[in-house]
Amino acid sequence: MAVGSSYSSSTPELAPFVPRLFTVEEYHRLGELGVLTEDDRVELLEGVITPKMVHNPPHDGTLLLVETALRRRLPSEGWVIRIQSSLTTSDSEPEPDVVIARGGARDYLRRHPHAEDAGLVVEIADSSLHRDRVKARLYARAGAPVFWIVNLVDAQIEVHWQPTGPSAQPAYKQKVIYRGGDRVPFALLGM
Repeated sequence: MAVGSSYSSSTPELAPFVPRLFTVEEYHRLGELGVLTEDDRVELLEGVITPKMVHNPPHDGTLLLVETALRRRLPSEGWVIRIQSSLTTSDSEPEPDVVIARGGARDYLRRHPHAEDAGLVVEIADSSLHRDRVKARLYARAGAPVFWIVNLVDAQIEVHWQPTGPSAQPAYKQKVIYRGGDRVPFALLGM
């Protein structure tokens, strides 16, 4: 077609675009084949390969503060802190900012933790606030027992617990918001 020309009425219409959803296994295979590399800033969310948000100083600084505070309260054995590493669910492989997972570092040399391995999942949210609130659905579906959103926009920590698990509308049954000066309770299952 020449530059500046337009489609004629005889041009066939394009079929409606239907996105292709990927399984966790297919997503892993894309990495094994080199289609996706460590340099690709993506995560799998409910079957969709999604670009990850760009980090800024408030996000990264808060992540360091949260990690430091949680590490001080973590039992010396039986739990490991994973930072911006994958968590595998049935249809997703998000990379939450923090996961406290059962076991030790060597337990995750051949696989990522699953939601049933997690004691706490944390997302630090500024420009990603809407996306991180949507992620609550996939963490609840997978049964992650406690999910925090460290909400930099509203200067609060949103603590969610009692996930519904797989359901028509997965969610957390309980939510409490903590603001500056509030003490956020911290407990891990099995402690």
